[in-house]
Amino acid sequence: MDKCVLDTSVIVKSIFKPLKSLSDEIYRREMETHKKCRFIIKTIEEVDADIYIPRVCIVETAAVVKKLANKSLAMKISKGVLDSYEAIDEVFLFDTAWTIARDTGCSGFDSYFIALARIKNAVLLTDDGGMHIHAKEIGVDPVLIRDREIKDIEKIILG
Repeated sequence: MDKCVLDTSVIVKSIFKPLKSLSDEIYRREMETHKKCRFIIKTIEEVDADIYIPRVCIVETAAVVKKLANKSLAMKISKGVLDSYEAIDEVFLFDTAWTIARDTGCSGFDSYFIALARIKNAVLLTDDGGMHIHAKEIGVDPVLIRDREIKDIEKIILG
């Protein structure tokens, strides 16, 4: 894999462990997903893949981190995301995202991630089941992290 789009779910789940208040089954699944997301971030940076995010990912990351932690960490992490990945402006994605939203009914944020993967012909890495379904619906190559073994993810990344 030489190009990918990272969904906010992968970024956030790579940083934060799941809440221990979750049921045992969901906690185990989410802890495995956390480990996979950490592996993904580390590995795609090591193989020097082109990593894209829509600029809205920075906003979404800030909002989620603020909810999970605090304003200071939200600023630090969202700034780190901006500095670490190629953030594509909305103007380049709008028409495609709008079409995807109209055709699939997916959320506005999701349509931008899917549009970017489509435009860049990149693998979409996500742990959002709905985004995964909508991406497949329009012919984008998505990887739903929770449904993949780490060995499979490694094969996808390393080719």
